[in-house]
Amino acid sequence: MRYSLSHSALLACSALVLASACTTTLENGGANGVARSANSSALTQSEKNRDSSRYLPRIGGSVDAIKVLSTEKLENLRLISIDLVSALVQLPDVNPTAVTLQVTQPQTAFGNMVVRALEDAGYGLQRVTADQGLHYVQYSERFAETDAGPVIDYVLRVGNVSLDREYIENDNGVFPSSLMRVDGVANPDSIELNDSIFQEQGGDGEIFVSGVRSGQSLGEIREFSTNEYDRTPLEQRTERSTELLSARRSAIAKVVSREELKDYTRLRRTVLIFDNPETRIMGAGNKQAVRLLVREYQAGDIYQIAACSDVDGSNNESVLRGIRVVEEFLSYDIPVESVVKAPCRQTSFRHQADDSPVAVEVVHHRAR
Repeated sequence: MRYSLSHSALLACSALVLASACTTTLENGGANGVARSANSSALTQSEKNRDSSRYLPRIGGSVDAIKVLSTEKLENLRLISIDLVSALVQLPDVNPTAVTLQVTQPQTAFGNMVVRALEDAGYGLQRVTADQGLHYVQYSERFAETDAGPVIDYVLRVGNVSLDREYIENDNGVFPSSLMRVDGVANPDSIELNDSIFQEQGGDGEIFVSGVRSGQSLGEIREFSTNEYDRTPLEQRTERSTELLSARRSAIAKVVSREELKDYTRLRRTVLIFDNPETRIMGAGNKQAVRLLVREYQAGDIYQIAACSDVDGSNNESVLRGIRVVEEFLSYDIPVESVVKAPCRQTSFRHQADDSPVAVEVVHHRAR
């Protein structure tokens, strides 16, 4: 089965040319007015007694909006929110380490899922009572009956940044039925969508497209088949908070080559020492070293961080140490594009079981 739906199906709602009913639900204070096949009347006894904490924000939320929906419907909404937020964290203008988001108390199931996903992604959230702040979060769910079947369009907005994608639901779960549209940013093509979360649901020959588009450009379009995965039991699927952190880490600092730095002058090299390979605690000495480096920052400067230097050249603990150093620089309001990573390099002199102190190199570059 191949899905290819466009916004024209949704526009048909406003024109009232469809014989079926069409409803639009705007969230962040709106009611959950969209009819669903998986509603309260279909709840099993175990669903009525379930622990719904995984679907609620850690602070606040609406239990009533969650308890009336089936677990199947809630899991679908959770996947959609993870999909949108995983793309959001990769945009430099709204990177979790650089901005605080403003949110109102969610009143709908989708709103609860979005706020929870933002928390899991590491965003600082400021609770507000109205559309206040530069990075106020809005979200909407638009439902339509079309000649190609039911389609739902989900939108996530943060300030001037907007992401939306269409999805279709069936007995196997929820699957994208369009590319993700990203507006309000200069270069959305760098977003890497993780559509394996939809493949984990399995299916009966579902095929969906993946890619990013904007008003100016169209990124690479890929096609995914659920047949490449066996259906993964719910309790064994990838932890969703881990998916969000992975998306955040992939975008927190870009990797630059030596060739890209040829127009820069090397000002200072500093080596930070971590107590052992598994720690990500900076310590007072390392924090002081970063503080001295950022005092010399001028617009256009670059700090290059080399942390990936273990035996295999790509050790996960090395990557995490490098991210911790990046976050320390960003905490001083250094622009995210000014903190970059050096390519991984393999070392042959360090044994994998070696727990002695490890170094992270920081080089300060300035444009000539």
